[in-house]
Amino acid sequence: MVSFDVVSLFTNVPLTYTIDFVLDQMYPTCKKPCLKLPRAEQYRKCKQNVDFRALLEEATSKTHFIFNNKIYVQLNGVAMGAPLASVMADIFMTYLETTLMDKLTQLGVCEWYRYVDDTFVFINKDANVDNILSILNDFHPSIKFTRKIEDNDKLEFLDVQVIRSSEQHWFETTIYRKPTFTGLLTNWNSYVPIQYKKASIVSMVNRALNICSTYTLLETELDEIRKIGLKNDYPLSFIDTIIAIKLSQHRNKINGKLNEPKIGCDKKKMCVELPFIRSSTLELKKKILYLSNKLRPDLDIQFFTKSPPSTQAFFQNKDPIVKHMKSDVVYYIKCNDCTHLYIGKTERQCIRRLYEDGAPKTACQQQQCNHVSDDLNNNNNIQGLRRSSRLKSKTTAATTITDDNNNDNQIAKSSITQHEKETGHHMDWSNFQESLLIKAYEPEPNKTTHSVPLLLFPDGLPRVLLPNPDY
Repeated sequence: MVSFDVVSLFTNVPLTYTIDFVLDQMYPTCKKPCLKLPRAEQYRKCKQNVDFRALLEEATSKTHFIFNNKIYVQLNGVAMGAPLASVMADIFMTYLETTLMDKLTQLGVCEWYRYVDDTFVFINKDANVDNILSILNDFHPSIKFTRKIEDNDKLEFLDVQVIRSSEQHWFETTIYRKPTFTGLLTNWNSYVPIQYKKASIVSMVNRALNICSTYTLLETELDEIRKIGLKNDYPLSFIDTIIAIKLSQHRNKINGKLNEPKIGCDKKKMCVELPFIRSSTLELKKKILYLSNKLRPDLDIQFFTKSPPSTQAFFQNKDPIVKHMKSDVVYYIKCNDCTHLYIGKTERQCIRRLYEDGAPKTACQQQQCNHVSDDLNNNNNIQGLRRSSRLKSKTTAATTITDDNNNDNQIAKSSITQHEKETGHHMDWSNFQESLLIKAYEPEPNKTTHSVPLLLFPDGLPRVLLPNPDY
């Protein structure tokens, strides 16, 4: 028994390779170069091939992400959690299996079973595992396999341990827990509904009944469940009761004695959510059931209890950040003397960006940012804003100011400064608003030569769906 595992499959899936395979299977192109012809004269599947390729590339290979304050485009691999990630990974692994299976069979592979990126393989006794691993790793340079050979007739695969029984010539299975397993469950003394605590034990018992292949291994696993429950302060009687109920249900299922629905007694189900307040919730359930049986016997009410919010939800555990010191915001500045306004965004603190736009160093700003130095042009002070001791030694281009002349030139080029100089008006530097307003209101100071395109809303949104900056 051997297990092969792909190292970081999702982030190493060769997208171009996989997309080409998908298109060849779905929309094979014709042999003649019809793609150079006008679109109306192209072969139908050739046009579908081009269109579907564009969609796949847009959904997979044009994913943006930020790392270490830099924006990257993921050209290869698929993002974890993306809708197409598992599909693309499974397509690539299927293509790998169908392509290499003949070679693997010649090298001694008897059975090959796969779940996502984990494989469970039976090989001949004289087969060389390293040769099989070499064939798998040579398929594509971005995919690397690791192997694990059975030890003492035992091999772990996912959460199952497969045991080879040499005496009886069969395989046994039991639960496998990784060395990092802590045994932590919802504590019995936690203020949560009893159903949550019951589910913690029921899930482990159900898994043991489904995986353990012999009664001896099942007994060992049930003892382990008891130990885990006792470590989390669960009463032993509570655990044994659940085990007895699940064993009885499992035995009835094996013997075919399932609970058959009663004919003519179908009831309409109704789900009711109640807040969890221990005994008060239980009393309320009883009263609702009593009234239901009296007034609406045709209803089958199912209760769901909702845990109360945690204590942290009622207390602010962090100091509030003053508005001018917030970062990653979209802001707008309105002119006090006319209807013009400016909308911008910044990843740095607002006070930095507002100063670059020409904001005066007023006493109000100094009060709100009392830990900002009187001289914002000082390089050491700028770098010291809201920086921990771990980050003080790090320098970035975004927070480095070279000299006062460059700052003055940047302020002079600001569209807000130009508006004030041309009209003699004064801007209101204290208001902020949300994004997607630029396209809707088209402010006069927002005339820029280039901007970041809006891929999701290229035409913006109508004003009725956006907040009015005047309110």
